[in-house]
Amino acid sequence: MLPHLTAQGPPKSIMIIAYLGRNVKEYREKFLRYLDELELICPGCGEKTVFHATYKRHLHIEDNVEWLTIQRVICKECERTHAVIPDFIRPYKHYSACDSEMSLRDMDNGIPVEQVETSASISTLRRWAVEFREKSHQIAGALKALLFRFYKKVVNEIEFYGLKIFLILERILEEFPEIESNNLVIGDTNILFTSNLSGMFV
Repeated sequence: MLPHLTAQGPPKSIMIIAYLGRNVKEYREKFLRYLDELELICPGCGEKTVFHATYKRHLHIEDNVEWLTIQRVICKECERTHAVIPDFIRPYKHYSACDSEMSLRDMDNGIPVEQVETSASISTLRRWAVEFREKSHQIAGALKALLFRFYKKVVNEIEFYGLKIFLILERILEEFPEIESNNLVIGDTNILFTSNLSGMFV
């Protein structure tokens, strides 16, 4: 299990990102089993949580809209509630992390937004690109800080010269202990941030 960094500041609800299956089908069939196997720690105060309630949310998978049951947990100490989100979903987005990541990689590699293969609209793709461009170096910096703080590891910045941002993030993620995930940069980063930071997501 990864170390936990206790949050500071006022109480608030924070999403917990975890591996809960490879896809929507497996999530529907097994998410409660996966949840039972996890020790869900409050990202606000670091104490244990218990199941609290559920709600429905939708997710675009290619041209389909899928509805998923999302589990909420409540902290026994600070009484904050948190939604437990599978790592194949991006927090606050309605498209899968895989679709988002493939689209962002294509745009990062110079493919015109009009030629990116996705069911997301061109305006949505442009918004993703702007958001990711603004946050990407902050994300890389946060990962490097976590790597040093908890594992006393550093990465050679010279290796990053000329690399696209996803390759930089992949290189940093390689230095962390292996985690169960869908092996997406976005998903892995969000799981690490859930375990170590409060309220920061890709």
